[in-house]
Amino acid sequence: MSSQQTLTTPDATFTTPPTFLAEAIEQAQQAERIFEQRKAQITLAFLVVQALFCGYWMISWMFSGHYILGPVLAVVMWFVLALLYWPLSLLWYPSKRARDQAYRNANAARVEAGKAFMASQQLGAYRWVCRRDRMLGVFTESQMLYVLSPDSGNQHALMAAPRVVKQVRVDEHTTTSSTTKTTTKHGRRSVLAYTSFWGVIGPGTSRSKSTTTHQVLRDYTLGIQLQSAGQQPCWVELSFGEDRQEARNWQLLVEQTAGR
Repeated sequence: MSSQQTLTTPDATFTTPPTFLAEAIEQAQQAERIFEQRKAQITLAFLVVQALFCGYWMISWMFSGHYILGPVLAVVMWFVLALLYWPLSLLWYPSKRARDQAYRNANAARVEAGKAFMASQQLGAYRWVCRRDRMLGVFTESQMLYVLSPDSGNQHALMAAPRVVKQVRVDEHTTTSSTTKTTTKHGRRSVLAYTSFWGVIGPGTSRSKSTTTHQVLRDYTLGIQLQSAGQQPCWVELSFGEDRQEARNWQLLVEQTAGR
């Protein structure tokens, strides 16, 4: 680990991260670029083939005299072929899997580097949490706050919590999805037979029942507003998913570290 430190303000220091963390982050970013490039290439190729195929048949139908029906059928064919786009995700699945693994490796390296850095500071007992690409640590006894995230330039940021922490809050983001299922039950229908060969079927009855299911997904995000002397304020956010209690616990822990 590099020991070089840059004192940017009287209440915050930034330390260069170890080489293995920088390499892991670069590999994750490279895997992301490869995935996006692969997906864009396949999507573009599909759209070109789709346009040529529909255009060919539209021109053929129009030359056959179907000046109105031809374009209409071409549009219908376009939407039908669009259904084939979703199975194409199998073609970029390997690069997606490689990207996800690279991000997992980067997060593991982030945790390893962060824990080693906090242990080397000798600032007393500490607690830490890592969510996605953001790691947060608190030294409750010495009232220091630690951040390792893209917000800190992926550098070890060690700050005096009482001076830099301006706000701490937990935001709730709600997403609602609805699914409707309709079931129909048909009753028995009477048959009036006038002879052995023909008759009349009665109208009968039927019942339809629609059931709508609402699913509510909640995401709780811990937001910490930081501002050191002479610098612009910034927010560090960590998502805790549906774990509202854990998000509240960390809100209280940061507030106590900041002397609130």
